[in-house]
Amino acid sequence: MTRESACEVALCDLKSGPVKRFDVYWRSKWRGDALPRRQDIDPSEILDILPLFILADIEAQPFRVRFRLCGTRVSLLDEELTGRYLDDLKNTPADEKQRIQMMYERVCFDRQPLYMRASNPSQQTGNLLRLEGAIWPLSSDGVRVDKCAAVEDFPDLG
Repeated sequence: MTRESACEVALCDLKSGPVKRFDVYWRSKWRGDALPRRQDIDPSEILDILPLFILADIEAQPFRVRFRLCGTRVSLLDEELTGRYLDDLKNTPADEKQRIQMMYERVCFDRQPLYMRASNPSQQTGNLLRLEGAIWPLSSDGVRVDKCAAVEDFPDLG
């Protein structure tokens, strides 16, 4: 089964409650003009989202995405990401890795979230699952994006 390329959508076009809730949460963590920091994200405040949550470190030169944390539902339905670099993933085709990297690069450059929709094959059944998700920038100094938070939701599974 092939994976449908992620397409960018507006937040209002997504049905995912967890993506919308995390977006409100992320926006509440801004400090004036400064982007939220990793330490602003308190896991105890987003317990229902944690199984869908991804935290990534961003390396600038060369640009690389290293997944620091991957929620349990993401690892079951997509691929285990924890401790791995995007370009080293085994179950993700090369063209899809390139598209995902371009999304992370855009989030880092624009300093704005990116919302997406795709269909991914389930690791267990191979059936296509509708995925809705987003990537949000995080910054240690409030300016340069050095981490990203993401949520991958499969709303049809409830």
